[in-house]
Amino acid sequence: MNFATNKTAPTAQKLRGGYYTPVALARYLCEWAVREGGERVLEPSAGDGNFLVALSEANTGREPLRVTAVELDAGEMRKAKARTSDASGIAVDWRRGDFFDQFSRLPRDFDVVVGNPPFIRFQHFDADSRETAFDHLRRHGYRPTKLANAWSAFVQLSIEVLRPGGRLAMVIPAELLQVKYAEELRERITQMFEHVVIVTFQQLVFEGIQQEVVLLLAEGRRAAPGDHALVHTIEFADAAELFGLRSLSDAIAHAPDKHARRDVKWTALFLPEAAFATLQGAYGSEGVVALGTLADVDVGIVTGRNSFFVIDHERAAAIQLNGFSQPLVGRTSSLRSILFKPQDFEAHSTKHPSILMNLNGVDDSEISGPLADYIRLGEEAGVHEGYKCSIRRRWYDVPSIYVPDAFLFRQIHDAPLLVANEAGATSTDTIHRVRFKRKLSARRLAAAFCNSLTFAWAEVCGRSYGGGVLELEPREAEELPVPLEAAQAINEQRLDKLLREKGVEAALDYSDPILLGDGLGLSSGDIADVRAAWVQLRDRRKNRRHGKAT
Repeated sequence: MNFATNKTAPTAQKLRGGYYTPVALARYLCEWAVREGGERVLEPSAGDGNFLVALSEANTGREPLRVTAVELDAGEMRKAKARTSDASGIAVDWRRGDFFDQFSRLPRDFDVVVGNPPFIRFQHFDADSRETAFDHLRRHGYRPTKLANAWSAFVQLSIEVLRPGGRLAMVIPAELLQVKYAEELRERITQMFEHVVIVTFQQLVFEGIQQEVVLLLAEGRRAAPGDHALVHTIEFADAAELFGLRSLSDAIAHAPDKHARRDVKWTALFLPEAAFATLQGAYGSEGVVALGTLADVDVGIVTGRNSFFVIDHERAAAIQLNGFSQPLVGRTSSLRSILFKPQDFEAHSTKHPSILMNLNGVDDSEISGPLADYIRLGEEAGVHEGYKCSIRRRWYDVPSIYVPDAFLFRQIHDAPLLVANEAGATSTDTIHRVRFKRKLSARRLAAAFCNSLTFAWAEVCGRSYGGGVLELEPREAEELPVPLEAAQAINEQRLDKLLREKGVEAALDYSDPILLGDGLGLSSGDIADVRAAWVQLRDRRKNRRHGKAT
C-alpha cells in the first residue's frame, strides 16, 4: 500500500537559496547604485556573477569599481570569475566563504552594497551559519528570532558595512513588507537611510518559482539611527518597465510620499494615505475587539502523513477502525460560508477522505486484527520514520486532536472566513482551529467576522508568497478586528445563504452597513473606502502572475 509523503525533499538549489537575479533587475540596480568610478562596492552573495557583470557594464569608461565579492559555493565562484575575467569596469577582491563568517573581516566604508541575498527559509538555514549571523546581529542591537530567514540577516548586516551617505540596492523577497521577523529590519531601514524606495511588480519576475520580490533602493546611510525616512512605493508591470526611471529622484517623483506606517506591515504602503487613515480609524473604533481577546487560534492537526492517518469510510471499515476516529475536514474549499453544518461535512466526505485515525488512549491490546495489520503496513512504508511520527511515544498517536468551536481560513484566495463548526469535525493544518475563551455564539462571531474591515486588515497583517494566496498565521489572525457587539443585528441564516448563493460581495453589501455603519458609526463613504481598500489589496495580491524578465 502506498502512503505518499506530504512534502517533497528540498533540492540542493533550494537549500542554498540559489535563485539568481534576472539580468534586467541586476542591470537596473547597478545602474541606479553606481554614481562614479572608483567607488567601493560589496556584493555579499555573488553567485555566478550577474551583479558583477552588471556593475562592470554600468561603470564603462570610468575608473574601475573596487568590488569585494563574497561567494560560498566554489563552483559558482569559478563561473563568476570566468564571466568577469575581461571586465574593465571592476577590480574584484574575491572572498570565498560564508558571508557571515566574512563579515567581521569586511571594512565598514563601502559606498554601495548590491545583490540578491539567498532565499533560504529558517528550516533550511544552516545552524552554524545562523548562529554566526545572529551573534553579529545581537552586537548591532537586533533581537533575531529563529524563524528568520537568511536573506533578512544579509540585508541587516549589509547596512552595517556602508559608510555614512552610502547606498543599498538589493532584490529581496516581498516578505520584507509582510513578515513579523522582518519588523526590526523595516524599522532599521527607515532609521538608517534618508530616502527609501520600494519597487514592486505586477508579474512574478523570477522564472520558475512562486516568489514575489521587491527592489529595495535606499540612499543616504546615516551614521546613527535618526528620524524615520519617508518610504516611497512604485509598481511596474514587469522588469522591462524599470528603465523608464533612471534615478531615485525620478522614482520619488512618480511615487507619493508615505511615512512608514508604524506597528503595521509595509503592505499598507500600497494604500493611499487617505484610504489607510480611514481603515486605521475604523480599526480603532469603539466596538471593535481583536479576535485574540475572544478566542485562541491554533494550527490544525499535523498528522505526519495525511495519506496514512486520514482515510475514507471504505478503508475505515476495511481495517475495522471501530470508532477510534474523529471526523475531519482538510480542504478550505469545503468551508463555503460562515456555517459548517452536518450536511456540509457529508458533502465533503463523499469527495475526500474525512476520517482521522485517533488511537490516543487506546490500549495496545485493543489494536488487533486488520487495524494492527494496517499499522504494520505503515511501518513497512516508513511512515513511522518521518520526523513528526518518530518523536512520539507511539508513532501512530496523533497529538492535539480536539473539536474546535470554529474554523478560520489559513490560506485565502478571495476572502478570509471564520466558520462556525456545527459538524463536530476537526481539521488538518490547512485550516486553523478556533477555541473560544469564554461563552460565545459561534454563529454570531462568524457573522461579525464577515465585513470589509476585517477582510482588509487580513490583507494588511497577513502575507502572500507570490502565488496570489494570502496566508494568516495564528498570531496574525488573533490581531484581526471584529465588530462583535454589532453582530446582534445580523440575520445569520440570511448571511449564510447570501455567501452560498451570491458570493462574498453580496454578503458584504448586507453585513457592512450593519456591522460598520450601525455598529461602528462609519458613514456610507467611509464604508465604501474600507471596502475599496480591501479590494485594492486583495486584487493586488491575486494579480501576481509570472512574466518574463529579460
